[in-house]
Amino acid sequence: MNDNADQPSVLHRARLALSPEPAPVLLRAGIAVLIDIAVVYLVVHAVLVAVGYGPDGLTHAVLPAVFGGMFAFLGSLGGSTRSGLLRAVGLSVAAVPLTLLAIVVRDVPIASAAAMAAVALGAGALAWYGEPLATLGSVLLYMFFIPLVFGAGSGVPLRFLLVSFGAMIVTTVALRGVAALVPKHRAPSRVKATDEVVHAHRLTPVAQPQLSRLHRTTTRSAIGLALGAFVMSVTGDHNAVWVLMTLIALIPPAMPLTIDRVLQRLAGTVLAMAVLTTVDALVPAGPLRLLILAPGIVVTIAFMRRSYTLSVLGISTVAVLAYAQVEAPLGEALLYRGLDTLIGAVIAIALALLIPVGRRPHPVWATRPTAPRVDPR
Repeated sequence: MNDNADQPSVLHRARLALSPEPAPVLLRAGIAVLIDIAVVYLVVHAVLVAVGYGPDGLTHAVLPAVFGGMFAFLGSLGGSTRSGLLRAVGLSVAAVPLTLLAIVVRDVPIASAAAMAAVALGAGALAWYGEPLATLGSVLLYMFFIPLVFGAGSGVPLRFLLVSFGAMIVTTVALRGVAALVPKHRAPSRVKATDEVVHAHRLTPVAQPQLSRLHRTTTRSAIGLALGAFVMSVTGDHNAVWVLMTLIALIPPAMPLTIDRVLQRLAGTVLAMAVLTTVDALVPAGPLRLLILAPGIVVTIAFMRRSYTLSVLGISTVAVLAYAQVEAPLGEALLYRGLDTLIGAVIAIALALLIPVGRRPHPVWATRPTAPRVDPR
């Protein structure tokens, strides 16, 4: 009797991989983060102008605080008012050394690789203890990663960076306080990085065999991201940036690589290329294209757990527009984005083969959960 007779076909598995998952759409969280980005940008921009920062490179000087505030606010959502405010303070303060570290090491290949590996290992180590520490690790990882890949803050005098972060911290905490005033049933939900159930004050590692899988996932992620950071720092090439962004999406420290995730990443990139091609043809180059960033950010957050494909569509749209700049044609950026995503996927799969997670030495299809994966608290 053929044991493979009852196995789903590859086409069936692919359709399942691209279908929505049993998790809510975090629309309120996406809108809240968008508001946070806009308010922090305006406040930090005004503060830097007030303290004498010139018009040249002003947006570049504002972005590090905006990135840090965005992740701090996202990580502070959910929970009680007290815990949310404490997380807003702690995470927004943590963004300062992580951003400064990214700025310092970005142009030093060995230091860049070592710092990337260390931060990835730290994020993975937090994930070994389940939620909410796994999400904390992911937030801290991206606080370092985004300034590193985009070079945000490079060349900005330290005193202006510190002033901008001071304004960001105050604004982020204030916005989290405003979010606490929203009725509980309408408040933005907590976003989780993994499928783990949230356990209050959990200080023991997750059970085996999951812990062993996470150990190897963390090792694989640290190696892959360190190599990517090294190449990016050596070459200074934007292709390496896109490859590294694909790697962190496919081999994060807290989540094993699956065939589903590769397919979702590729599908999301293809959709983003179609959307951006339409934007390039219909929306004139210039500030009008900034309007596309808002729905892209909301979609990225809202579908983070519901549909990774749509989340990739959102973040790819935002990243290409931001990196290519709204005044420039998008054709070249789209071409590189597609090719580099494929390269990143190939590298991720190669790492999965060289450093297998679990007993099977190859990427596997994901096992779908049967219950919602976002803690509504």
